Amino acid sequence: MTRIMLSITTSCLALALAAGAQAQDIQLGAVYPLTGGVSYDGITKLNGAKLAVEEINATGGVLGRKVALSSEDGACNPAQSASSAEKLINQQKVVAIIGAICSSGSGAIAEVVKKYGIPQVTGVSTAERLTEQGNPWFFRATTTTTLNGMSMGASIMKAAGGKRFAFIVTSDDWGRSASASYGETFKKLGGEVTATEFFDRNDTDFNAALTKIRASRPEAIFSTGGFQNAANITKQARQLGIQVPILGEGAYTAEQFNKLVAPFTDKVFGVIEWVSALDTPKNKKFIADYQAKYKEMPNKFSAAGYQTVYIVAEAIKRAGSTEGEKLRDALSKTDFNGIMGNYKFDAKGQAYNFDVYLTENKGNDTVVREVVKIQKQ
Repeated sequence: MTRIMLSITTSCLALALAAGAQAQDIQLGAVYPLTGGVSYDGITKLNGAKLAVEEINATGGVLGRKVALSSEDGACNPAQSASSAEKLINQQKVVAIIGAICSSGSGAIAEVVKKYGIPQVTGVSTAERLTEQGNPWFFRATTTTTLNGMSMGASIMKAAGGKRFAFIVTSDDWGRSASASYGETFKKLGGEVTATEFFDRNDTDFNAALTKIRASRPEAIFSTGGFQNAANITKQARQLGIQVPILGEGAYTAEQFNKLVAPFTDKVFGVIEWVSALDTPKNKKFIADYQAKYKEMPNKFSAAGYQTVYIVAEAIKRAGSTEGEKLRDALSKTDFNGIMGNYKFDAKGQAYNFDVYLTENKGNDTVVREVVKIQKQ
């Protein structure tokens, strides 16, 4: 009987220790679109985040603790994104939220983290308003569409070889910000906007919008969209006989995009935050490790997911704590050198000091035409 009781006690103690170890994991939450028309972008971003977590844990974790990543589907829907963030905070007890991709989803999450007092870091959402609302818990580790428009406008007009632009953009914060900021820049440089068409991210048929754009006789088309949006717009434009240059934010010119649109890649340009051609040891290692794990090339979303996890992990180390205010203050002091360059945050939580690329398709290759550093505003 004594031996039985000792065995039971030992087993219970082992279970308690295991449960205690599990409870000591640092819980991070990710809200990405894992279903719907932007699901590929969200899944590849989650893959990048998972890879970063594995690497961090393999080198001892953070503050002597393992990092755990829980994810929920935001579906690029504001209400669902907010609900997913609530679930991660209340059920998984996450200390920070990473995400979303769509600006509308990130904005909805920002209100949730503000209520609970935990930080949010997004690596993709580019709508200007997100860092203009005075939310001290929100950090954007990427550029904004407005900054891109200001920095890249002249280069885009030169690449397009014309001044008459039509827009076909997402009917959300991102697309509306793009049509406004780039349109304003083009007009200041003597350009003209011939037409503006909006679409839902789940749309697949763009023929009606493109037919209207064709009738406006643009010399170039500017667009926003994830991989599937960008591929469908490009293919359908060329099939309608629209041969003018297509330039876009999002997935344009990324390797996966090129595979989807072949053989319609000529005269396509992209404004993009990460390119596989970056010749640095960190970037080469990231690509090799990602390919080994997921059997495909990473993309800008993979890189963003990977990098944002590291930014949060380094902030936790600096803070020496996962407590909300301490972690937020540590994030504000970010000076991170990663695969996408150096990142710092200004008083609004907007990143600066990193590079953005204007790229062009050349056959099956993506060529960097220009590099622009995003300065502190």
